[in-house]
Amino acid sequence: MNHPAEAIADTLIRDAYVVTLDAGRRVFTRGFVAFAGGRITAVGSMADGLPPARAVIDARGMVAMPGFANGHNHLIQNAFRGYNDDRWPVLDIPAAVRRLLEQLFAAAGRMDAERTYAIVRLHALEMLKAGYTATHDEHFTNARKDSVDGSWQALADSGMRGFLCRCIVDDRVPEEGRESVDAGLAELERLRAFSSDRLTVAGSFVNYSFRADPEDMRRIHEGTLALGLPFGVDMTDNSRGAMLKARGFEGGQADYYRAHGLLDHGAIYAGKGVNLQRHEYALLAQHDARLALVPTLRFFDGQGVPVHDFLAAGMLPGLGTDAPLVSDSQDPFENMRHAIFGQNLAVKARLAAGGERPEAALWLNAERCIEMATLGGARSLLLENTCGALEAGKAADLVLIDVARAEIAPTWDDSRLLGALVWGGKGSQVHSVFVAGERLIEDGRSTRWDEEEVIREADAALAAITREADLDRFLPTRRAGESYRGWAYH
Repeated sequence: MNHPAEAIADTLIRDAYVVTLDAGRRVFTRGFVAFAGGRITAVGSMADGLPPARAVIDARGMVAMPGFANGHNHLIQNAFRGYNDDRWPVLDIPAAVRRLLEQLFAAAGRMDAERTYAIVRLHALEMLKAGYTATHDEHFTNARKDSVDGSWQALADSGMRGFLCRCIVDDRVPEEGRESVDAGLAELERLRAFSSDRLTVAGSFVNYSFRADPEDMRRIHEGTLALGLPFGVDMTDNSRGAMLKARGFEGGQADYYRAHGLLDHGAIYAGKGVNLQRHEYALLAQHDARLALVPTLRFFDGQGVPVHDFLAAGMLPGLGTDAPLVSDSQDPFENMRHAIFGQNLAVKARLAAGGERPEAALWLNAERCIEMATLGGARSLLLENTCGALEAGKAADLVLIDVARAEIAPTWDDSRLLGALVWGGKGSQVHSVFVAGERLIEDGRSTRWDEEEVIREADAALAAITREADLDRFLPTRRAGESYRGWAYH
């Protein structure tokens, strides 16, 4: 049978276990995905017949699903891998953040565009290899104005999608990182040039504790919208309301942002939603605030992850990693498992305090975790109209995961395949990653970059920053001729 040229797909992935995340949550146990011009043209069962394509990928033994979206991240903080071992245990979150900022800004003062590019390129490579097709960034280390340029250029060159927040802060950071609202908005306008079909530039101020004058929050929000850009705020209150009370405000952080008009103009990125009051879940859902939970961080403060409260309010939150500064592993499968265990921790704490057990439909399982890590992440980054599901018309952002592996088998004739994938899967099982139809990872390797070169250049950039900023004064003495924690290094 002859087909017109326009009906022929660029690529056909056939014979995969296809998890669509479409409105019907269809799963084709033997299915196909076809795409052309960067968009999906057809998804279906092998039994329905296959569309013609110029290139065909045999995906037997693989799961095809939407790419993961890292819903909360700080791109430059990749430089701080291993930091948690230096500071553990973290018993006081606010104090830990204060100590962190000293090191972070010492490094940031030496992170020019070139060095930042090298460090963030490594971070982007790691995320891609683990199956991420989109990420968030919350850039607030503005000691050097060109640092963000290097960071976002690295992400642009990676081929990933990004929801990139340039934060305007004047409190809790060293003087060199502080900005007036006008100066910050001028920078935001300059950085708008990074906007593309894959990158979204947004304005932010981290959270209320990073602006000394609360009225500045409104000015940043309105200024961002005037530039035609979306807005984000990290709804995290590590003080558990104490800082709001010190400002004379009775209520929670969502109440506070609403009082300043920040929830009134359409969907906003709303960060992690940490320490919300019980009534604020419904409030955020009412105002279409998009959240992305960071399960690993909730083990730091021992709170767990009250994902049931978000789900009960009708929200599908995303999942984020908060960068290697919080989670050295950027593995989305580990993050999903942490969400499951984190919910269990939160429920047990609530029961111990006399609260009620969530209804069964609100407990996490493999399907819900996959929803959160893919479609939920896309929603949190305001990208759900572009990606997050495998359906005709959406961008061809997807991953192929090799499940013909000892760590996944046996799957009981695939009855437990998704359960085994969420509970035992690893980012190293990701075989291929596509963004807008472009294969950025093939057989686990980057198609754009020399991976060894990426690692070498990141190491060199960090070595120069360490030398110039005298970061050795913060680092463990695990070098030849020295000792650390009773171990002798030779």
